[in-house]
Amino acid sequence: MLDNFVHPTSHNAEQVADEHESHQQVRCAICERRLGGTLHYLEETGDVQDERRSWTLCGDCNSAVRQQMESTTVRGPLRLRVAVGLVATERTPAARRANWGQLSDRHWERVLFWSFFLFMLAHLAFLVVLAVTTIGH
Repeated sequence: MLDNFVHPTSHNAEQVADEHESHQQVRCAICERRLGGTLHYLEETGDVQDERRSWTLCGDCNSAVRQQMESTTVRGPLRLRVAVGLVATERTPAARRANWGQLSDRHWERVLFWSFFLFMLAHLAFLVVLAVTTIGH
């Protein structure tokens, strides 16, 4: 049922990058992150009233769109657009910034780890500078 509305293909990132200008990075249409080794290309099929749209997605966004399409009650040619729109409301950079305070425990652990690590390095550098200047006098 999913294949009636989606024409999925996986491409090598190098193939898609060759099609674009060499200095331009290929990014996910939803989360705008740089795409790695495998790209997922979704294209509308069927009878849509407007111009057909297509999206190049990363693996995470592609999985989220597919999961949204499986769970949605919308049936029709705009089903893919609705699924992409719903996933984009959660995954765009603006949505991620709005949800900064709602980070998962795993992300908070990363933030705290790197904060403590950088704080420790700053103090270590200060102590090294202090030791070098006191030994020199």
